[in-house]
Amino acid sequence: MPNEQFLAQLWATIESRKADAGPEKSYTRELLANPSKARKKVAEEAHEVNEAHQALLAGQDSKDHLAHEAADLIYHLFVVLASADVTPSEVYAVLEKRHGQKPRPAT
Repeated sequence: MPNEQFLAQLWATIESRKADAGPEKSYTRELLANPSKARKKVAEEAHEVNEAHQALLAGQDSKDHLAHEAADLIYHLFVVLASADVTPSEVYAVLEKRHGQKPRPAT
């Protein structure tokens, strides 16, 4: 069953594409090489999440479609973070701080 650990695997894959700019074609490498395109994709996917959510609440769409759009948004957000050397651990620390928890040491 998929779980949150997959996010760590996704991050590792993005980081490996970033570290190895080999000749193999990769959508992730293309986005990392063009951060402007990656940022545009984040905005586009956020808009699609919004539309899917609105349609779902109106009874005109499915949870599955919203989940697909959210997955696209998370992937593209991870690529933008990687392009700026911001790790998910840094984001999680901010979230923990906002919710009154002590940030865990980075692993």
